[in-house]
Amino acid sequence: MNFYLAPLAEITSKEFRLLCYEGGADGCFSEMISAKAVTLRNRKTIALSEIDESEPRTFLQFFGGDPDVIREAAEKILERVTPAGIDINAGCPVKKVVAAHAGSALMDDPERLGKIVKTLRGVTNLPLSVKIRKGFKTPNYERCAAEAVDNGADFLTIHPRLRTDMFTAGTCDFDVSIELAEKLPVPVIHSGDIKEKSDLDRFKGTKIAGVMIGRGALGKPWIFRELKGGTVTDDEKKEIMAKHFRYYLDLGTKTAHTMIRRHASWYSTGMKVSADFRNSIFNPANDIKEVIEIINIFFDIKL
Repeated sequence: MNFYLAPLAEITSKEFRLLCYEGGADGCFSEMISAKAVTLRNRKTIALSEIDESEPRTFLQFFGGDPDVIREAAEKILERVTPAGIDINAGCPVKKVVAAHAGSALMDDPERLGKIVKTLRGVTNLPLSVKIRKGFKTPNYERCAAEAVDNGADFLTIHPRLRTDMFTAGTCDFDVSIELAEKLPVPVIHSGDIKEKSDLDRFKGTKIAGVMIGRGALGKPWIFRELKGGTVTDDEKKEIMAKHFRYYLDLGTKTAHTMIRRHASWYSTGMKVSADFRNSIFNPANDIKEVIEIINIFFDIKL
């Protein structure tokens, strides 16, 4: 079984992906890339496609509702970079994505999803994947999966919640993932509600080819190693955290400083007085230098 980092908006930058590879990930997916924004030559969006030369297996994920726009975007990006593969987002439940007839809105239009896959298949020989949900308001994962595979998808990721379930914990229908893995002629990856090794027990004896980790990797980029049965020492965790914060310090931007605070908050989950720590680092009265000092003391690291 392979373990992948899920695409997470504003999270799965190349900096975070590198940490997850170090933490045992077999593959990573980029943040969602807006096909329309790429065709409009939006620099910030195009920058999301950057892949570090040391990344072993990173897929770029595109979202959009128009097959021709996604084709044009993919062609533009593939002139700049060669990823491990291309992924189509047919699962994002966020309102603004759905309003653009993209993401999980494609679950309500299986034929259009199939056209998007077919159009992309015509412009690249790279591995092509699709991430779907259980359905939009009602289950129709079988039809959508069939459209994806029949039109050229090499593998499928299933997040077995309805769009109306959003990301609510406990709503994952694991049987849906297992069912698709048994029926489809391509590998199926499960995504959702995997937090520890025991969660994988339900997949024993099934054809599930891999697991995708999203929120479970926040504050825990070494989770992939643990899911594989490995251990991570406290010193190793400190080293990974310090490396992560230094990535952002080297960027030196306002956004990077925001990301330092955000990730520090996730790293503190479950630790003593973590609530006080979070209040301190998000206190607008503390500038980035003061925040770094608070982080150094709390995690016992040196930045």
